[in-house]
Amino acid sequence: MNRLLLLLCGIVLLMSPHALLAQHGGHGAGAGRPSTGTSNPAPNSDMSDFNRAIALQATPDQIARFQQSTKSTDAAKKLAQDLAQANLTHAENTIHPKSSLYAGLNDAVEDAQSNNLQFLRSFSASQQSGLKPLIKKLSKADADVSKQSKALAQELERSESSGKKLASVVEKLDTALTGFQTGQLDIGKEMGIPPQEHSQ
Repeated sequence: MNRLLLLLCGIVLLMSPHALLAQHGGHGAGAGRPSTGTSNPAPNSDMSDFNRAIALQATPDQIARFQQSTKSTDAAKKLAQDLAQANLTHAENTIHPKSSLYAGLNDAVEDAQSNNLQFLRSFSASQQSGLKPLIKKLSKADADVSKQSKALAQELERSESSGKKLASVVEKLDTALTGFQTGQLDIGKEMGIPPQEHSQ
């Protein structure tokens, strides 16, 4: 019988440690404040971080969309860098490199922006809310890419445009794409998506 009582008492104590701590702390002036060094803010903060991570966690479909998006951005950056180098090589010439190369760059940029938009559209309400500052930053970078892409198109329409001038415009587009890529990677990191290798 005594063993049964002891067992029941043990179960009660295990199930209500907070009540025991409250009774222990109630004998002094610091009632309600355990002197064990336990602090509530840290656990609450950890739980808040955990809940945020769960809310922002990417789905398998979003991971696939993200990888496709960053891959297309990487491809556009590589084309821009190759074109900039080609223009510098023929800096004094007014003859443009093959127009097909510029058409390819334009297509790559549009592809990168389109894939990025599809990725952003897949966000849940909680992801949109939690990632709002980063989404805003990425949208700004996207607008800069569009601006530099249009500047390149306008430069190509000028028959007197030199290779050096074209190289400068393409380099600005590459810089804009770098900012765009950084914005994508920042969002991916917050969503727990593993980074992939990409060119700089």
